[in-house]
Amino acid sequence: MDFSVDDTTAELAGLVREIGEQLVTDESLRELDARFGPGTESGGTDRETARFHARCWDELVRAGVPAALAPEPLGGAGLGVVADVLVLRELGRVLAPVPLSPAIRASHLLAATGLTDLAAAVAEGREIAAVADGSSPEVDWAPVADLVLRANGDGLHVADRDSVSVERTVPVDFSCAGVVTGDLGEPAPLPEGAAAFDALTRRVHLAAYQWGVIEAALERTAAYATTRHQFGRPIGSFQAVAARLADGMIDVDAVRLSTLRAAYELDACSGHPGSAARDAVASAHFWACDAGHRLAHSAVHIHGGVGLDRSEPAHRYFLAAKAGEFRLGGATRQLLDLGDVLATDGDPWEYSA
Repeated sequence: MDFSVDDTTAELAGLVREIGEQLVTDESLRELDARFGPGTESGGTDRETARFHARCWDELVRAGVPAALAPEPLGGAGLGVVADVLVLRELGRVLAPVPLSPAIRASHLLAATGLTDLAAAVAEGREIAAVADGSSPEVDWAPVADLVLRANGDGLHVADRDSVSVERTVPVDFSCAGVVTGDLGEPAPLPEGAAAFDALTRRVHLAAYQWGVIEAALERTAAYATTRHQFGRPIGSFQAVAARLADGMIDVDAVRLSTLRAAYELDACSGHPGSAARDAVASAHFWACDAGHRLAHSAVHIHGGVGLDRSEPAHRYFLAAKAGEFRLGGATRQLLDLGDVLATDGDPWEYSA
């Protein structure tokens, strides 16, 4: 399978990396920690106190990143889920707390129901959207959203933020989320398979962000292991440390390949995901959970006490990787999903390229 990308996608991912590295610095994340982090959990109910990097989000909007990933009728570039993955990976590398994933998903869902004005407002960054995960009452980005969406078998429910109640929650990484209660309104009809496709897209988006998190965590840990000395030698020269870092590289590659495979299958299914897409997403999900868990702990262990020091950046990668694992539902759940597909449909890739 060919995972090469076109020039437009590569340029977009490069632009997002540049924006992230310039704006989402360790210092800016420390400022967000002071706003809503350990010891400040009473805030986070609005854009002024939530863990939301407004400057990075404004720059992404100004650069047209959400618009480029929107549906083509809204002016999007038609780059598909593979482009979503490569962009979200870049945001994960710097732990950027911005609502790009829900913006992409909301613009596609709203456009599919014919609500093109709302879809355009989200794609252009004039409105921030929060998209619920199935029937779960906790919705990422709800405290700062203008719109709250929920896609299910009935259709797409859309509500203004002011018409529902949001109670702030405290995820393990102190990210922006809240429990939404109230009437989300009558559902607008969605095309067949659209809700299922969105649910799978969400999981691939989470895996892509996790890819970036653990990739950057490994790079930072390897760099630390070359500068931290013990017994007159860099700790990275010790066999046990070097082997653990090498295992981490294998884990990063597994997440990279499985996530790109899942994105490819979603792009190839024309909005009607079958067993191949479901299997690919579950596989990516498994690796993001399993590898995320291992690398999160490896990074902390190799850093030693520095890994849990709040004044150092390593602990944020640990929290982000664990939060990604929890949001994805854990590795065991994905193996059960894979088993169900294999038992029902057999191996969907037996004759694939």
